Amino acid sequence: LMRRVPKEYLKNAHHWLILHGRYICKARTPNCSKCTVQDLCYYKNKTKSI
Repeated sequence: LMRRVPKEYLKNAHHWLILHGRYICKARTPNCSKCTVQDLCYYKNKTKSI
């Protein structure tokens, strides 16, 4: 992930990941079809993106 985030955004990246977890990648119901980091994810029951 560190290789994918441009240096100018690193300072804010952790906030964005927290928000991503809060609104997209929820523990009980992850919304994989809207996920922007699907290719980095190892969630075993991941849904296919449309």
